Amino acid sequence: MNTGKQVFSPNRHIIAAYTFITLVPLVYYIPPWLMRNISDNHFQVTVLALAIIVPLVSYVALPLLFKSFEILSKKKRRVT
Repeated sequence: MNTGKQVFSPNRHIIAAYTFITLVPLVYYIPPWLMRNISDNHFQVTVLALAIIVPLVSYVALPLLFKSFEILSKKKRRVT
């Protein structure tokens, strides 16, 4: 269904770079924290880290990128 609302999304390369930059600290800090505080089992730590990291990126980081891109593109259209 077309609502007549124009959808703006960033370039794929911007999304990939943003995802990479978001994943680096999460992958660097979450598994060692889980290893120290939850379990020493490598498989459990991997599964738990994935269960934390994937939703953070999918439901928090990427929607923030799209929302900020939408806001910035609206401001840019008003200026020009």
